Parts: sequence; structure tokens; C-alpha cells
Amino acid sequence: MKLKKLMVALLGSMTVLQAVAQKMKPSLQQELDTMMVWFTGEFDNFQQVWMEKRDSVKPDLMHEHIHSIFAPVQVPAFGKHVFYVKQYMDSNPKKIYRQRLYSFGIDAAEKAIRLDIYSFPVDSLYYDAHLQPEKLRNLSPEQLITTPGCGVFWKRNGDHFIGYMKPKACNVVSKRTGKRIYITDSLKLTRNEIWIRDEAEDEDGNYVFGHKGKIPHKLKRAIYYSAWMVVQNPLQQNEYFTMRNLRLHNQGEKVRFVTEKGEPTKYWLELSEVVYGKDLNVLKLAIYEDGKPEAIAYTWGNTDAKRLGINMRSLQAGVTLETNK
Repeated sequence: MKLKKLMVALLGSMTVLQAVAQKMKPSLQQELDTMMVWFTGEFDNFQQVWMEKRDSVKPDLMHEHIHSIFAPVQVPAFGKHVFYVKQYMDSNPKKIYRQRLYSFGIDAAEKAIRLDIYSFPVDSLYYDAHLQPEKLRNLSPEQLITTPGCGVFWKRNGDHFIGYMKPKACNVVSKRTGKRIYITDSLKLTRNEIWIRDEAEDEDGNYVFGHKGKIPHKLKRAIYYSAWMVVQNPLQQNEYFTMRNLRLHNQGEKVRFVTEKGEPTKYWLELSEVVYGKDLNVLKLAIYEDGKPEAIAYTWGNTDAKRLGINMRSLQAGVTLETNK
């Protein structure tokens, strides 16, 4: 009898604890609010590509260098949580490989956050639309293109969100081969990183696209710094050219020094977050010269450094963290 009473008491305690835990668990709306903050911004996998080059990874296993812009925009017909998305390659904003409109909401049946993806019928009409929001404001879902089954679901897992598609739900018929192509997205979002693994295979299980090692593109949040650079005039030692009001993000952005007269010089300024040794993350400010693959000067500090500078007498440069961006 005593054992029975003890078991009843334990079961009762467990029920109470489960109820408390359920109440403490964030609601889907709270998780959506958190995710929208984490998702907003720019992300780049410069560090991943830099490390693969350093480690001489085989060419067919090298990741493309991609930069993603996720900018919240107001497009009422698509809901409250809408993003303009621009993704480009090789640090070239004109080398766009994907431009989309994303709409996030709660999917009660899946108990997840749902992402619906829309593409533009004419991409060129919407380049950098986050900077010209009037281009988007009056759009409706009927004007854009979406593929049924290609929604992405997100669920919170501790300190990150996991994104996934339903198995084989996203598929299209290839115009080239006539075969059905199955597409899947596997994603991970943290406060400061997003990992993206897009891949596809045809109905026979043949590779179509995606990283052959099944390693995601690992993009880190791009944080902006204001920058300046001074270069001595080689023809007149007491004269210096100054370039101010520059902006550089910390994921490998590189800009050429141009004089006040608009004349390009042979010097470049780069800011990057890199790894020395196996695990020492640093913020590196470097000066490059045309024709020389290695930096002619650099300095480094902690990845959260607010200010870095270089003084070579004839060349000077500095960056300061933008705190209001």
C-alpha cells in the first residue's frame, strides 16, 4: 500500500513538472519573433572558402563563395513577416544567382514556422528592391511564382533553428531531360550563422546539384565597419590622397582605393574574419597591391574588435565598428 501511494505521488509530481515545462516552453509566435531577428541581415561564407583554399581541399569539394542578403520589407499581401532576398557569388553584387521574396508564418498543423518562397517573373525589375521598397509594396502572390510543395519548415532546437522540406514534396520536371527532379533544403540558423544545403537528384537517384560531400555552405553574419585609407603620392612625398566614408563588412569584403579625383590606385583594403592555426578566430585588416596575391601589410585583433588600424607611413588605413547599423 505504501509503495502504491508513493508511485501515485511520483506520477502526480511528474504531471505537474510536465505542465510547468509546457508553460515555460516558448510559443510558436515567440519562436517566430526570435527567428525574424536572427534571420535579418547579411551572411557570407568567406571564412569557409578561405579555409578550404588554405587546406587544399579538392576542387570538386570546394564550396562556392556566396553572400546572402535577407532584408525585411513591407509587402502587405504576403503577410507580416516578409523578406527581400538577394544572393550573389564571388563578392560581386552583380553576380546574382538567386533573388526571392520570402514570407514567414506559423503552420499550426506542422507545429512549425513555415517559409513560402516566391520568385520574380522578371528578376532585373527588382534588383536591390530592399533599397527601393516601393517596387515591392503593391505586389500580390498572383504576380509572383511559387512551386507547390517547396515550402520550408523551421523548428527551434535549443540554441538554433532547423529548416527542412517534406521528403520529395518539392519537385519539378526538367525541360532538358524530361525527368522529374527532387529538390531538398536542409538549413540551420543561429544568432550569427546560417548553414544552407541545397541539393537535388532526378527520379533515378542521379546527382543534379548540391555539394558532393553533403557539407552545407556555412555563412557567418556580416558586420559592417566604417573605413578610411590614405596613400602617399609617389610623385610628391608631402602629398597624400585620402579616401573616407568607406564601408566594409568583416566577412572578406575588399575595396579598391580611389583618389578624390576618382582615379583608381593599385591598392586594396580588405576586412575579414579568419582562422589562424586550428581554432584562433581573428579579425584581420589587410592592404593588397595589384599583382601580389599576398597582403603587403596586415594587422589583426579579436573578432569583436571595435577598431583596427595600419600605419606604413606611405600607406595608412583604419576601420571602426558601426554601432548604429
